[in-house]
Amino acid sequence: MCGIFGFAKREGWQSESQMDRIEDIVSNLTFESVIRGEDSTGIAIASKTEKLVYKTLKSSDQLVCSDDWCNILEKIDKDTTIFLGHVRFATTGVVTEQNAHPFVKGSVIGAHNGIIYNHSEIAKKIDKNVQVDSEVIFGLLNKKEKYQEVFDLLEGDYALSWIDEDYKTLHLMHEEGRPLHIAYWKKARCLFWASTKEILDTALKQAGLVINTSDLPTDTVYEFNTAEFWKDWKANTVEVETNANWSYAHYYGAGSYKGASYSNYVYNCKFCQMTTYRADKICFKCTGSGKEESLRLTEGGEWVANCTDCKVETKGENLIWINGDYVCTYCEGKKYAHYDYDYKDSNRMEPCVYCGDFESVEDMFLLNGYKICTHCNDYEKSNKPFTL
Repeated sequence: MCGIFGFAKREGWQSESQMDRIEDIVSNLTFESVIRGEDSTGIAIASKTEKLVYKTLKSSDQLVCSDDWCNILEKIDKDTTIFLGHVRFATTGVVTEQNAHPFVKGSVIGAHNGIIYNHSEIAKKIDKNVQVDSEVIFGLLNKKEKYQEVFDLLEGDYALSWIDEDYKTLHLMHEEGRPLHIAYWKKARCLFWASTKEILDTALKQAGLVINTSDLPTDTVYEFNTAEFWKDWKANTVEVETNANWSYAHYYGAGSYKGASYSNYVYNCKFCQMTTYRADKICFKCTGSGKEESLRLTEGGEWVANCTDCKVETKGENLIWINGDYVCTYCEGKKYAHYDYDYKDSNRMEPCVYCGDFESVEDMFLLNGYKICTHCNDYEKSNKPFTL
C-alpha cells in the first residue's frame, strides 16, 4: 500500500492568499498521507522553467515537520502548474532514495500506488533491469504511443499520477483495485487529489476549505490541461481496459481483496480539535517545525507557545487557537468579548477562510478555530455541500 497526492493549477492565476491556502493544503496532504506508507516520501514540482524531483527516506509527517519542507514550499509559486506527491510502503525493491517515487523515465515523471506482479517479465521484454515494480509502468508510458498498449501488459493493481513533456498537463488514472479521489477549487483554478477521500477531506478541512470531493472513475486516463481550468476543470479522457486476462483472486484468493480502513487511526488534535492521524493526537500545525509561535515541549514536559500578539511564552492551557495561530487568553480577552466575534473595533475587516472575501468583523463567526463570514456560516449550519 502506497499513497499518491498533489495538486494541479492554472499557471499565474492565484492570489497571494490563495497560494498560502494551496501551500497549507499540500502540507496537509503530505502529512496525512503518512498512513499509506512510511518508508520514503517523494515529490515532483513542474513549471514552465523546470521540473524538480525530491526524494527522502523520511516519512511524510517527519518531512513536513522538518526544515526541508520550508525549502520545498519555497519552490511552489504562482507559476507552478503541477505538484506530484508519493509515500511508499515498500513491496518490491529495497528501501533507498533511488527506489522512492516519483520515477523519471525519459520525459515521464510518475508515481504509483499498487503492485505490478509481472514486472520482472515486462523488464525482460524491454531489456531493462528494475529494482521496483513501478518503474516498468513509467518506462512503458515513455515508450508506447497508445495507453492501451501499456495497460495490456500490466497485471496488478494501480493508481497513477504522471507528467509527460507538457508541464501544464497532469495525467491521473486508476483501476478498481486502488482508490483515487479529486476535488476542484474553482476560485483558485486548482485541482487536488489523494488516494482516499479521508485524506483529501481532512487536508482541505484543516486548511479551512470546504469543497466537494469525488471518486475519479476507473479505467480512464484523465489528461488535465491546467491551461483550460476555468469555472470547472477540463480533461481529455481515454478509456482503457485493465487486467483483461488477470484477476485479483489469482493472488488474493476469491473474495479476499478489501480496501484499507482508516477509522482506527483518526483522532481530534488535543489542542485545535482538527482531525489528525498522529498517534500523539497533535496535528502537525500545532507541533510546527520549531517556531516560537508553534507548540513545543519544554524540558519539564509542558506544551508552550509564544502568543502571536504579545510574543510571551504561554502554557498550552492558556492558549486559544485561531486560524492556525496561538493567542494567549489575556490578548484574546482584549480583542473579543466572546466567540461570536463582536470586536470592539467594529470597523475592522477580516477575510473569510472559506470564500476568501473580506467582511466586517461584526459579520464573522468562529468555527473550529476558523473565521468565517455570515454567508458561509449559514451554509455550514444548513449542512449543505459548500462549493466555491
